[in-house]
Amino acid sequence: MEHIYLPEPTENIWKKCAEECENRWGFPNCIGSVDGKHVTIKRPNNSGSNYWCYLHKYSIVLMAKI
Repeated sequence: MEHIYLPEPTENIWKKCAEECENRWGFPNCIGSVDGKHVTIKRPNNSGSNYWCYLHKYSIVLMAKI
């Protein structure tokens, strides 16, 4: 198998990312965004407090990056 890797970012790559974020989302000087959402679940058997969150329910966290 061949190694898969991300190329080292250059100044031009960062500028292109910032330009795309501003054009698409209206955020200047930004190269991306991260957000999360608690998704309520039924408590898995024998999970104890592993999935208990501060919202006083069992949940997992769904994260997204743009």
